[in-house]
Amino acid sequence: MKKITFIIKTLFFAFLLTSFLPIPNNNIKAQTTSDNTVFLPLVINNYYNGFSTSEKLIGIYMQQYWTKDSVPTFMTQADNLAGKKHSISGWFIDINDLHFRQPPNEIKSNNFYGQLESLWNNGYFSFVNINSTATAFEIASGNFDNQLREMARVYKIWINLGGNRKAFLAPLPEMNGVNSNGIPWASYGGDPINFELAYQRILNIFYQSDLSKNDFWWVFAPNGWSKIGHEFEKYYPGDELVDIIGFSSYNYGYCFVASPYQRWENFDTLYEPYLSRISIMAPNKPVIISQTGTTAEYLSSGEVNVIEKNKWLVKNYEYVSKQPQILGILYYDFDQSSWECNWKVTTGGNFSGYREGAAYPAFQYLNTDDLISIIP
Repeated sequence: MKKITFIIKTLFFAFLLTSFLPIPNNNIKAQTTSDNTVFLPLVINNYYNGFSTSEKLIGIYMQQYWTKDSVPTFMTQADNLAGKKHSISGWFIDINDLHFRQPPNEIKSNNFYGQLESLWNNGYFSFVNINSTATAFEIASGNFDNQLREMARVYKIWINLGGNRKAFLAPLPEMNGVNSNGIPWASYGGDPINFELAYQRILNIFYQSDLSKNDFWWVFAPNGWSKIGHEFEKYYPGDELVDIIGFSSYNYGYCFVASPYQRWENFDTLYEPYLSRISIMAPNKPVIISQTGTTAEYLSSGEVNVIEKNKWLVKNYEYVSKQPQILGILYYDFDQSSWECNWKVTTGGNFSGYREGAAYPAFQYLNTDDLISIIP
């Protein structure tokens, strides 16, 4: 029965994608699934025969708004720390960004265009998390179509500059993040049915704007951990609509926000269980660990331990370097200690473990031609 349901669902979304028609409101249901499927991890052994690559990329998020001046300053700092050039820079933009509602007269001033171009001109891909303060229902209902059309128009202008320009686009990331009290982390979260419709609608609008599948990589980017009932499999839009699977997973250690479940974690709980499930859900899709980081708070006292943070970086990057389905990893170089944790590696200590981790030979600088040859 589940196999039949999956086939029907896949055909349904494939039909929507090829029709490029607005999604009628009577197809939208503001509810979550009642499916009680339990997803168990599968240990990947030598019989794994899905997507595989020996070449990996490294990426990083930095607390910067990217301009022609900030990119060479701060991304070079990250490259120097890693001892090699990053392929990707991750950043965020809201569907309701001011420049999607009130386009500036000069395209170079557009928040979306400017960051894409500033990074590209310095040799970096953008990994763009398309987030929103709206609900999935509102996006799926078409309330933000005008903003999305403007986003697509700007992206098309950027693509038309040539040179094999391309970016990773991750609509509504961490959509399955729901707290134990049932409150979603994001306004669009916790609603699998409307997330899939909203994701579909975003893709439709981009394709309606004379953009083709070759102009971007679409990323399904959930959180790894989830409250029971919100496993990422329940939100997956289907292979036809996704090029890459991403997931977020952090080692909170003994950072105060992890209380009362504080513990020091490594790849065996942070990456391996989710990678195993993805190998079942989408075995032929590349995987990028789209957000990760580690605190240095190694003991319950909250004491900062640079040595253990460095060990974590080496150990977990080594694991990633050996996984056939993983294409890359993006480190979240943010200090959010005022309300969450300090993940920084470029400042705040001698985090040589980042260089040691990035030094594994599998991690390479990959350009457009490289990625086109690797990604199906």
